[in-house]
Amino acid sequence: MNQRLKGLAYRMLGNVADAEDVLQEAALRLHERGLQDDSQKPDSEEAYLHTVISRLCIDKLRKQKVERKHYFGPWLPDPAPDDLFEPIEAQHDLGMIMMCLMDQLSPVERVAFVLREAFDFSYAEIAEMLGVSVPNVRQRACRARTRLRSLDYDSKTAQQRSQQADEHKQVLQEMVQCVQAGDSQGLIALLSEDVVAIADGGGVVAAAIAPVTGPARIAQVTMFLLNKSTQDGEIEIGYQRMNGSWSIVARQAGAIHSVSSITTRNGLVDGIYVWRNPHKMVHLRS
Repeated sequence: MNQRLKGLAYRMLGNVADAEDVLQEAALRLHERGLQDDSQKPDSEEAYLHTVISRLCIDKLRKQKVERKHYFGPWLPDPAPDDLFEPIEAQHDLGMIMMCLMDQLSPVERVAFVLREAFDFSYAEIAEMLGVSVPNVRQRACRARTRLRSLDYDSKTAQQRSQQADEHKQVLQEMVQCVQAGDSQGLIALLSEDVVAIADGGGVVAAAIAPVTGPARIAQVTMFLLNKSTQDGEIEIGYQRMNGSWSIVARQAGAIHSVSSITTRNGLVDGIYVWRNPHKMVHLRS
């Protein structure tokens, strides 16, 4: 059950360390309730933990919004290997693009959306967890879906992208081949006209401090950064499934240098996500 609860907290927060902190705090509260008399013990430990985790995540999300005002450059949710949490049904899972889009939701909207869309809780169950009315939960879930649709997301697209995981790996391999060969035109041919690349360095390591747009500019920046990085030693390329799709895991001198993920549309790459902040990769196998 711990892996499932950790996965729940991660999808609410987008941060593995914060998810672990929330899970530990919830477990501590459950333990303290157990030390009291029987009248204080919850009828269902699982239901109690779902409630405590949901409310702690709302508090944590509010703090995150304040903290991110001082974050250097773009912020991305932590990349999470598929085997880090208990699997959930693929059609309900939240891939990286969805994790990014959910940052546009309010803390309560996000928590309610995850409980409903990813974990199939009923509106009545969610209302009890959050201490609000059922109509209130319905309204917040509806508002979240409407806002996400306005950001060019819908569940059908999510399902299609989930099914394209193997295609993503092939495209990633082709991108790596082009970059290693210095083939800028080959790389450009794999990118859509409206492609956007976002890198999260957090001010800790070198990374673009704003999204990079357009195939030519992205190819230029990619080639430049590769040449600069290889001055510090050879970079080894591997592949690992994260957030429901394949990602590139680049290692240098035995440590993880970066993680890169993509989204595609009509066979072309329309989104590139790159993690360079080492604090966001400590949970990955080095």
